[in-house]
Amino acid sequence: MAGLMSAVAIAATAAIVLPGSVRAEDCLADWGWAGQIVRRENLITVEEVSKSLEADGIGQLVKTTLCWSDEGYFYRLVVRSPTGQLKTTVMTAKIR
Repeated sequence: MAGLMSAVAIAATAAIVLPGSVRAEDCLADWGWAGQIVRRENLITVEEVSKSLEADGIGQLVKTTLCWSDEGYFYRLVVRSPTGQLKTTVMTAKIR
């Protein structure tokens, strides 16, 4: 589990460049639907991402949006750093 958390934190700190632009319609605003996809596809959960960010001192998760591209599902994240600065990043929601 510690390995997973470190991998999540590393992925969260580095913005992953996804080919092509992602349109708003490529993201799910409804977490009822998004949660079903996370469970069905066995994706990393928002809880795992949040705990990892905090445990590694990266910051506190403020907002998460599940999106998809040709390469698969990914999260758009807004993270509050320990200094209070808000940062936006993208990370894969890879299968666990």
